[in-house]
Amino acid sequence: MGSCILAGDIGGTKTALALYRAGASPDDQGITLAEQTFPNNQFSGLAEIIRAFLADQEEQPTHACFGIAGPVRANRVQMTNLDWHIDGSALAAQLGLEEVLLVNDLVATTAGALVLPQEKLFPVNIGRTDTTGSIGVLAMGTGLGQSFAVPSNQANTHFQPFPTEGGHVSFAPRNQEQIELLQFLLRNSKKQASHISVEQVCSGMALLSLYTFQCTRCQEPPWMAEKRRATEPENLNPLIVEAANADIAGGPPCEPAIRAVQLLLDILADETANLALKILATGGIYLGGGMLFRLLVNLDTERFMKIFCRGVYQEMLAEIPIHIITEPKTALFGACHLAMLAEKRDIAC
Repeated sequence: MGSCILAGDIGGTKTALALYRAGASPDDQGITLAEQTFPNNQFSGLAEIIRAFLADQEEQPTHACFGIAGPVRANRVQMTNLDWHIDGSALAAQLGLEEVLLVNDLVATTAGALVLPQEKLFPVNIGRTDTTGSIGVLAMGTGLGQSFAVPSNQANTHFQPFPTEGGHVSFAPRNQEQIELLQFLLRNSKKQASHISVEQVCSGMALLSLYTFQCTRCQEPPWMAEKRRATEPENLNPLIVEAANADIAGGPPCEPAIRAVQLLLDILADETANLALKILATGGIYLGGGMLFRLLVNLDTERFMKIFCRGVYQEMLAEIPIHIITEPKTALFGACHLAMLAEKRDIAC
């Protein structure tokens, strides 16, 4: 029997934990013993969540790996969109584990995406895979995560994922609408007024701002204004998505919501191209994140590719395979994979 491994995907709003019986090799995902998702705002920190999860488990882990939204340095991280500081060594001591490995959440997602079966991927562009090329990953959830992987052996059969904080680079508008969006955000920004990041216009946290912006360009329906005033802040994103899709279901259209969602997806297409060019992602691009998954019905792949294929290298960009990850547990699978590698000392911990 393999060892027991704890894997986690710690995002800005929720934490998903899973307990695995490790497989015979890191490529074998093993057996899932238990899974649970926790809302972060109901806990003081990650240790409290882990204790709550493990309290009901008969088997206890020896090793753990957590994908965390934030830059990991020396196995420590200050989360980007949550006021949690996490120290892997201290966490291992608190929980009685042999080792806790912390990685950026997009590193975990990348590690998981590389072993996903084809049926868990929705094709945006089939393209032509270059097995020697880099692979890019963007995840649009609460924030906007970015990562990449490069071949790590001569046969190009294994890839080493690397973290980035690409979601915090400056937003570069591509047309008049987006120039006006940038000006709107700069006028209304309460801090760092000289800098608007791409995450601020391309993520779950951005959708309300995009909707508010679109309400300055077209009229909000009275029924939507009434619903919005009666909705708690944490439920506004689902409301906007629902309103954007109302006409699809035969209901009354909400033009600001439709425009906000389309603007979000347009910016995602452009930022995907930015990442592809920066890392020369001829090996392919994987798109993920809970926000994107909720907007799949709104995605026009032809429009996406028209924005993606631009500039001097538009022909090269047109050949890059792009897939959307439809498996919500990808980061958990990746964290388990990395924990197994760490346990076998195939990566530095």
